[in-house]
Amino acid sequence: MNPILLEFLHRSAVSKLADDKREIYQFIESKENQLEDISVNEQQFMQLMVEQFPYKAAAEHFLLDLSMVKAVMDEAQAEINRMIDERCKHIRWIDCTDKIRKKRGRKEKQWSFLFVS
Repeated sequence: MNPILLEFLHRSAVSKLADDKREIYQFIESKENQLEDISVNEQQFMQLMVEQFPYKAAAEHFLLDLSMVKAVMDEAQAEINRMIDERCKHIRWIDCTDKIRKKRGRKEKQWSFLFVS
């Protein structure tokens, strides 16, 4: 699947989570992204994930047990995956290449697709 479309579906699904789940999910996702940004390689990223465990930071920030944060994240990820899978079942790609070429009067090798959800 197109990575841009997948990112769109992911953001859309996250926005539809219940407020408490969304806040925790986005907090942890933000921490993970920060660690990824400062890492030079995968090994350093993994080391930073252990040293600055985002789940622990979320537990402290939201005043929750670590096990509760893990449970919320598991539920949120399951919901996100379900929402993305459900929307993917309804997506149709329509090849509009010939129509666009005729309209523009060009014979260039450019593909044009439209997706309908």
